[in-house]
Amino acid sequence: MSPSKPRLSLPRGARTLDYDELFDVAVFDLLLPCRNFEVKHKVTESGRVSMTAEFLLRLLRASDGFDETDFERFFGFDAVERSFVLREAEEAGYVERRNGRLWLTPIGRGLFKDGEEEPVIYEVEQRTVRAGFDLLSFAPSVVESFSKFDQWLPELKVIETARVAAARETVRDRFRRFYGEFSAKMRSDPQKRRFLYSVDHVEPGNRFSNVVRVVVRSTLRQPGTIEPDLSDWKVGYEIEDRGEVVESCASFLAGLSRDRHPGDATGLNLLSEVAPEFMASFARGGEISPSLLLRRGLGSKTAAEMPSGPVFTDAIAGSLFTNANFRKVMDTLRNAADLRKARPNSCVWLVPQVSAWGATRALPVMLDQITDRLASDDRQSPDEQPLRSIALVAGRPPNHLGEAFDLVVSGHDVAGIPPGLEIMLVPGLMAAICIHLPVEAARAFPVPVGLLTFDDLVIERIRSVLQECSRHYTTAGNGMNLSELRSLLDRCLD
Repeated sequence: MSPSKPRLSLPRGARTLDYDELFDVAVFDLLLPCRNFEVKHKVTESGRVSMTAEFLLRLLRASDGFDETDFERFFGFDAVERSFVLREAEEAGYVERRNGRLWLTPIGRGLFKDGEEEPVIYEVEQRTVRAGFDLLSFAPSVVESFSKFDQWLPELKVIETARVAAARETVRDRFRRFYGEFSAKMRSDPQKRRFLYSVDHVEPGNRFSNVVRVVVRSTLRQPGTIEPDLSDWKVGYEIEDRGEVVESCASFLAGLSRDRHPGDATGLNLLSEVAPEFMASFARGGEISPSLLLRRGLGSKTAAEMPSGPVFTDAIAGSLFTNANFRKVMDTLRNAADLRKARPNSCVWLVPQVSAWGATRALPVMLDQITDRLASDDRQSPDEQPLRSIALVAGRPPNHLGEAFDLVVSGHDVAGIPPGLEIMLVPGLMAAICIHLPVEAARAFPVPVGLLTFDDLVIERIRSVLQECSRHYTTAGNGMNLSELRSLLDRCLD
């Protein structure tokens, strides 16, 4: 009996990687400029004559004229009934009498369309509708509910300004193109067919905005090459009608690319300092390889599928706001909370120095779910609002962060902090530390790579790094002085 051949197996929790498979890099919610227009137009709506009049029309179509007396005998009418039916058809202009015979008029013959046996009767009506269009592709848009956070999201730029300048004429054409969508909403009787007869007048109305969910996607083979995915916003055929929106999203993402920075290597070294044992396998020639860390982050399972235990550190690839990483963060927080009785009072987030960070509705949702796990602060009076979430932001804080966090602390002397460094800390429970940097390219969209942990020792090291970084942030959005701010941050980080 021949010896069995050795078989290769993958480590538990790992999966094979397709280097050409797309993965989520980041998530943004962007404002799409829109406008309502008052559109006055005429429609033709299919109606019906009486059943007897319809049979008369069909009979005359099938014959070359019809004697009036034969018509009366054919239907079994008396003189009064015959006159009623003929008056209905004559007054509508469908039937005429000549030499004692009945004939279809040209209008009556026009009621019969090719391939149809029944006459189609049309009535022309004047209507006015308020129609919303986005100002990029001029596709239909409706007013949506908006939060204070939403109003500060980045706005997509109008690429074809000439179309907006000629909005009245543009809307005339696009209203005809998308009339079926508007008609379905206006139709009171779904059994009646309605057709657009003319567009008579267009008057611009109020402007509004919609929110477009854009998922940034890339591949392991070329992580620096990204593409926008709008499938969370619209389905395929709807996106085809909104090519200008896709183009504007791609332009927005292209503007977020940056060059490699000396601080990127410093940030990767920080990962080794906070989790040396874990990061050892990603070192090549004494330096951390972001490509290896990226592969591990995409190949590992979610925290919910890993064995529960007091120690857990794993790689993450992409923004914390992607669907996969959002679940990882929540699973890690839940596991940590189940293991520990103590609850911190605040979450502290060091915001990376990258454009449009946190410009997604996922940010306030994540903060709400994190703060649900935090302890209440009995030391504060009922009139005080607890500071459950604190952001450390370099330079002037974007307005959307002020709406998402309870407190934003800014700093201008932050040259000693790696620009791509991001730290999210729930003291004593969990932490995430990432570096946003171009991967395998001198200039590209910065891909976040890092680790997520609820290992006590790793959390403590990350806390120390964050506490050191916090010294560079000196101006609080609520106006407290520096001494009060230092005391608050030290208390939150303990």
